[in-house]
Amino acid sequence: MGKRRHQACMLVVCVTLILIMIEDALPTSSFDGFIFKEFVLYLAIPLVVAYALRRSVRPFGIALGDRKKVARYAMMLYGIGIPFMIVGSRMSAFRSYYPRFSFGSWEEFIYWELMIGILMLSTEFLFRGFLMFGCKRAGRWAILLQAVPYAYIHLGKPMLEVYYSFFAGLAFGYIDWESKSIFPSFLVHWCASVTFDILCMV
Repeated sequence: MGKRRHQACMLVVCVTLILIMIEDALPTSSFDGFIFKEFVLYLAIPLVVAYALRRSVRPFGIALGDRKKVARYAMMLYGIGIPFMIVGSRMSAFRSYYPRFSFGSWEEFIYWELMIGILMLSTEFLFRGFLMFGCKRAGRWAILLQAVPYAYIHLGKPMLEVYYSFFAGLAFGYIDWESKSIFPSFLVHWCASVTFDILCMV
């Protein structure tokens, strides 16, 4: 990496770690408050920093990229995840944790799942967009780089999910790297989240 690109990568890493620490230190009393916090820390602030670095957010995965690859990788990874979701949804640790919101009607359920879409977009941008593509000059090591803190933020959830999230992070990173876009992982992550919530309720 050139000196300037190396410095940019180090800045991206430092900003990411600081945002994660701030997120840890700021408790929220409601699920919508939690989503707003993630939106600000994981999407809004990194977008501003990304634009300041490159005068564009496209290099950070905010682009459709290769549309055929986006669709193919998203469908493939979602399909691979279905058996794991079915098995996991039968485990008491997950059934008592998901869905993470309460609702009194299907309208409320749809509303919260749409809000989770914002949460997933924020998460995918910080780790796959800002961190991974921000350190693209490191080559495919950037895929591993983002998977470690991504697994860390899952601490506090069912322990099996923490381990699973590391490998999911690698898979998400790979399909986004190949597609030059964060939208494959966003689509898979969001669809899988909605699917898993439903499976945990039935």
